Amino acid sequence: MRVIDADGHVEESVATFSDQYLDPAFRSQRPQVMGADGLAYWMIEEQLFPRRVGRGCHNLGTPVSYGGKLAKHSIDKPDTRESMELSDIRARLQAMDEEGIAAQVIYPTLFLAYPLSSNPALATALTTAYNRFMGDRLAGQERLMWAAVVNLDDVAASARQVHEAKRLGASAVMVLGTAGDRLLDDESLLPFYEAVAQENLALAVHVGWACPPLSNLYTHIYPSGVIPFCMPVLMGFVAILSGGILDRFPDLKVVFLEAGSLWIHFLVDRLQHRFKNSLAKVVPQAAPKAAHPPLEYIRRGNLYFSAEIEDALLPQVIELVGEGQIVFGSDMPHGDRERFAARMLQERADLSSSAKVCILEKNPARLYGINEQELARLAQAV
Repeated sequence: MRVIDADGHVEESVATFSDQYLDPAFRSQRPQVMGADGLAYWMIEEQLFPRRVGRGCHNLGTPVSYGGKLAKHSIDKPDTRESMELSDIRARLQAMDEEGIAAQVIYPTLFLAYPLSSNPALATALTTAYNRFMGDRLAGQERLMWAAVVNLDDVAASARQVHEAKRLGASAVMVLGTAGDRLLDDESLLPFYEAVAQENLALAVHVGWACPPLSNLYTHIYPSGVIPFCMPVLMGFVAILSGGILDRFPDLKVVFLEAGSLWIHFLVDRLQHRFKNSLAKVVPQAAPKAAHPPLEYIRRGNLYFSAEIEDALLPQVIELVGEGQIVFGSDMPHGDRERFAARMLQERADLSSSAKVCILEKNPARLYGINEQELARLAQAV
């Protein structure tokens, strides 16, 4: 079996926003790495990221170091700085080899917090720089793929970013579960979806502090890492299934990442119930925007869900959505991940052999468009 990790990460570094990648017009506003009490932070428009205490708090593993030394939040990680930052591709490949991972799709870390800037033009420049960095750093790497980021605060720019990301070699486009204070079925976002569909890229809805009104309810990182971090993925799922997006773009491949799989039964049940018992007969304007109930969209086969290896109800989730739509993400190199997670999944006694092959190989290959020839080469590379 060739294990494909559907959700790894890079910890951004100063190289990400170097002159080679950042629009010259914004170099005076380049993110700067700052240090305090052994911790490292990004300073963007005189705001620090991450912000681990206070209202709207969030936690990020980037930046890894400051002044040539690992930051306190990086010291105990099993991964090397070179692997975390992708400054040495061999280091990341070695970490993958140790865990039996044949290929990995890499997502950002800094962009899991929103907003990084109140200036849409700067936000576009930062996301574009990230995409160009990743396209350059991973060019020609068969075992390492990547997901682009876009700035949905400027929808026209986001569509252009999708097209450029495809040319740069991206395998997916990442968004958070809301576009700030807009839901993912907002009509203004249609040009973005059109671009993703045109380029035949997977759309990844990833956990992150996406919705400031929700994030700003919290002043402690413990609950903030649960509700405002994970809940937007659920909000994104509801918006995409209930808002008619899958009717406009029926071939769109969408994956919901890093929120586990235990929520799927609850939301599908509630959406099915409300679809069946809508107010359409009483208030015509209240009819669902979606043409079909959620299970019909799920059973088309182009919606995917990542599962945590310890999800107790994973067999029931597979029964609901099918074994062909669950993927595995290692979360490498984030600090709260389980090392050797793919091996632990293979050791589960409550999953069939076919389900394990689907989760670890077949499903992510189909999601990210990895063909049989590429799979064969991966087998030889490991």
